[in-house]
Amino acid sequence: MQTAMVVTWTHPFPGREEKALAYGAEVTEFWGKKAAEGLCTEPEIFFSERGTGFWFVKGDRDALLQIHDTEEAMLLTLKGELLLENFSADFFYADEAAEAYMTRYASALTAIS
Repeated sequence: MQTAMVVTWTHPFPGREEKALAYGAEVTEFWGKKAAEGLCTEPEIFFSERGTGFWFVKGDRDALLQIHDTEEAMLLTLKGELLLENFSADFFYADEAAEAYMTRYASALTAIS
């Protein structure tokens, strides 16, 4: 099932800006290696003019969850929470899986009507 792992944040905590930049490089390297192994897409990173940002990778849901549950990935998530305000990592249905989710949602709505 095609899934996107989306990581969002608002700003680095004051005084942690340089460490947040180094963290960004660390995340890109980690997920870039996973992409090179064929486990996900290359990470795509976005920043707004206000300084908020997000990045995501796409891949098979089971593969992304397995990566996310590794010790190295869990450490990266904890670092993100300590360095970036409003840090969040969420999994989203993507592509055909998002369409299938909408179909199931519509069926559930019909069932409770």
